[in-house]
Amino acid sequence: MLARHRSGPYGTAIPSRLRALRGTTSIQSLTAAFVAAVVGILLAASTARAGDAESAKEWPRRTGIVVLQFDDGTAGHFTHAFPILEKYGLKGSFGVVTGNLGKSGSLAPDQVVKMHRAGHEIHDHTLAHNAAMWGDPGRKAEWAEHTEKSLKILRDLGITTRGWNHPGGKGSQWTSELHEFLLPSYDYVAGRVNLEPEERYNIHWNLRDHPFSLGYGGLGSIPRRDSIDASRDDIAGVKKRIADGIQQGLVVISLWHTVKDEDGTAWGVEEVCKFVRQHNLPTMRMADAVRAIQHPREYFDEQVEQIANPGFLCDYDENGRPDGYEGCRYASEEIRDTADGRVAEFASDGATWIYGPEPGATRFSLRARSAEGTPCRLVVTMTSTEIDKDDHYRFGEPQQILAADLGATWSEHETEVTVGPEVDRIRITLEISPPGKVQVSRLSWRTGG
Repeated sequence: MLARHRSGPYGTAIPSRLRALRGTTSIQSLTAAFVAAVVGILLAASTARAGDAESAKEWPRRTGIVVLQFDDGTAGHFTHAFPILEKYGLKGSFGVVTGNLGKSGSLAPDQVVKMHRAGHEIHDHTLAHNAAMWGDPGRKAEWAEHTEKSLKILRDLGITTRGWNHPGGKGSQWTSELHEFLLPSYDYVAGRVNLEPEERYNIHWNLRDHPFSLGYGGLGSIPRRDSIDASRDDIAGVKKRIADGIQQGLVVISLWHTVKDEDGTAWGVEEVCKFVRQHNLPTMRMADAVRAIQHPREYFDEQVEQIANPGFLCDYDENGRPDGYEGCRYASEEIRDTADGRVAEFASDGATWIYGPEPGATRFSLRARSAEGTPCRLVVTMTSTEIDKDDHYRFGEPQQILAADLGATWSEHETEVTVGPEVDRIRITLEISPPGKVQVSRLSWRTGG
């Protein structure tokens, strides 16, 4: 059994915006400096959702979080990724192999300091990236030695971190011994290896799994290609997974290792940053995202809408399908309903996920009609996945929660369901008989009955 550990990661340092006031020698210059400082504060507040998102309860529903992660501390993280992130006003999380600092092809110590001072997260990617050593519980003395040296290197640079980045490679494995060893020094592990399929989507609101089991949020590492052209389909897929995951409430982690011009990775970083900024998607450093999902009440009330893209308004990846759903597409533009939002057209097996649902009485409702205008029956099923106190997952059977007879006119249907305290995620599926399509103008999932 792995012990559960719930302390939050280190807080975010907020640099002073009033340094411009120092050294002013006249009323005019003091006033100008004060105005500039206030403007800076207002600009920072206006981008809080896409940056640190520190303002409490600003989110009207449970949109997920994007994390921009960079592993191994390669030189391109400073020469390419860092200026791109700064250009778009975004902050990344950098896993640094501390023993490689200053070596050819790796970050220099002063570069790490500069990124840290600019507000980017630096976490410990170990002293030597020795995957086999960390996978062997018989080498605990080396674990202690490497950890002490690695954290000292960071402290000497003025950096305190509570994040550990698991080195992958031959011999790498996750063990209870490693877990217990890391607990005193770190609050979370990024890039944990040997994840089971269900664990890869465990980083979401109301985190019930152990934060040392952080998954990939439906994304993972960006493939390495040999040109921009070869990377285009990959980046299109990244945008799709960000769009879907952000609607379902996942923390979507996009991960790069090398970042350079010649293989298209620098282009890919900019494309993803541009996409995130264009749609003002909530973006945080890893440590801040972990803290947020452990303390969701600081970001939204429990009564907010939980279901993905409830009005079907978001199609960030522009694929003609509401983000967060499968087995559906948008109905033609001329099809409208009196309710706000757009109309989606579902076939049987159309579905979405609700990750980290709020426990208790919940009201599920929808507005729908037959797409062909002929009578049909719509059945909505709910499949729950639970996680117990030992971090073991249990997969349930589909349960019918709503059945409705639909015709040519819009009708509204609702039901109450109860979400158990151990439910980690829910899959909502629509089934239609006889086989056909239904049009839906709104889905809703709110606590309170």
